Amino acid sequence: MRTRRFVGTRRPLLVLWPLGIAAALAPLILLFLRDEAVTAVAVVNRSVAGSFIACGLIAWQRRPDSRTGPLMTLTGFLFSGEALLSEIDSHVGYTLSQWVPNTWAIPFAVLMLGFPSGRLGARIDRAIVGAFVFGTVVLQLTWLFFLRFPAGKENAFLISADAGVANAIDRFESSWNATTGLALVSVCLFRWIRAAPPMRRLLLPTLAGALTVLVLIIQVYYSVLTGEFIRSSQAITSALLVSVPLAFLLGMLRQQLARAGMADLVVTLHRAPGPERLGDVLGNALGDPSLVLAYWLPRFDAYVDAGGNPVALPEPGSGRAATLVEDDGRHIAALVHDSALTHQPELLEVVSAAAGVALERERLEAELAARVVELQASRERIVAAGDAERRRLERNLHDGAQQRLVAMALQLRLLQGQVGDPSAEQLVSAVSDQLALSLSELRELARGLHPAVLEHGLAAALESLAARATVATTVSYEPRDRLPEPVELAAYFVASEALANVAKYAQATSVRMRVWHDGRVAGIEVADDGVGGADDADGSGLRGLADRVEALQGSLRIVSPAGVGTTVTAELPCAS
Repeated sequence: MRTRRFVGTRRPLLVLWPLGIAAALAPLILLFLRDEAVTAVAVVNRSVAGSFIACGLIAWQRRPDSRTGPLMTLTGFLFSGEALLSEIDSHVGYTLSQWVPNTWAIPFAVLMLGFPSGRLGARIDRAIVGAFVFGTVVLQLTWLFFLRFPAGKENAFLISADAGVANAIDRFESSWNATTGLALVSVCLFRWIRAAPPMRRLLLPTLAGALTVLVLIIQVYYSVLTGEFIRSSQAITSALLVSVPLAFLLGMLRQQLARAGMADLVVTLHRAPGPERLGDVLGNALGDPSLVLAYWLPRFDAYVDAGGNPVALPEPGSGRAATLVEDDGRHIAALVHDSALTHQPELLEVVSAAAGVALERERLEAELAARVVELQASRERIVAAGDAERRRLERNLHDGAQQRLVAMALQLRLLQGQVGDPSAEQLVSAVSDQLALSLSELRELARGLHPAVLEHGLAAALESLAARATVATTVSYEPRDRLPEPVELAAYFVASEALANVAKYAQATSVRMRVWHDGRVAGIEVADDGVGGADDADGSGLRGLADRVEALQGSLRIVSPAGVGTTVTAELPCAS
């Protein structure tokens, strides 16, 4: 669709550009070809047409969906009509030049009342444009019916030469056009004052046009009342008329500049402002602090804001409008904003697209966060279930097999004293020793499944580990109170695995264990003076410890430079 629109716009512009250049340069060339001296005011006045045509064609090319460009172009062509027609060596041409000099006011009025779309909406707008048509076309033609031209010029429309009637019609026409212009200025100022901030910024070019029309009105009223012409005002009027199309063009291009400035919006959205501030960010990008981001809830068939409050889409004529936000054809939200922004469709398109990306990212981040929480909960359940199973197995071993082995050992001791045969007695002694060794191994297995000594606290459990260690081990326990059971269990297994690795690989002479608690985090550190070079990727022991610690939302860190020793540190969340 966009390509088709551009092609349809390019064809008339290919013709209008050379015509516009000719219409803009011809009045200036004809001015310099005259015998009389050329003044700066005359040059500026002859440049008005070129300013309107050039700015109009640029605006037309930039915004083919708006009528502003064609209206500015038409105003420029009509403005140059008097100068071009007066140079035609024909009575009809000269007469037409006297008929069209003020017709540029008609498209100019439409331009001001319909900016930025170029379309008239209210009845007052049509009435004002109709009054300009009547004043600049009908009354001007009626004036020509009674006007006798200077010597050498013949009025092709003359019906009856009457200077008195012609003068009366001229004064009435001037008053009519000035009054219509005053109505135009009043409507433009009233709309600008009553408009919301976004609309005021949009209507700024109409203020420049209103100022120009106001200067013309003062000049006309003064001429009607005094019969004199304010020569100094002509320079001001010409300068204002040259600058007015530039103001309208800048107003049109400002919207595209605002669209080009959406890089700032993308950067801001990349910083993840959060759902409660996303509406404010989008409102700042559009220059509308009243913007509301309404989230679509398909389940309830309703819109809500970031606080969960219901939001109703605005009705036509309420001064508010809604722009739907979609992602891959799926409706996800709506921007409720000032209706003035509907005149900037490209800007709304970019902002709504950025909003769609931001909302989709929020949805994906929320899903990811929910899955992370679910995974964390699942890991915690697995660890808790494993610990419970370890505790059950330890109790079964302690209350079952271990007690039976102890009973068997006692019976063998009793039997050993009653056997008289030395060989049999020796056999009973060997079986008793093997039974004691099996009982010791069974106790170690039970302790590895779930250390019963933890029932007396982590400090006692670590002292027990240090006492059984093959390397001289010291324990520094700083917390005054008991830590939560999952934390104590994780810290115990970290210390147990670290001591086992010291015994197997470290070739250390001493080990230092330290436990601390700073109110938010509990930690355990096991450091040896061995050969270092430990790597948690080489075995499943430390990796399993890392899984246990991370399941409690903690962290396990191993520092093991070669030749210096190994330090294993685990930190676990543990609020006081």
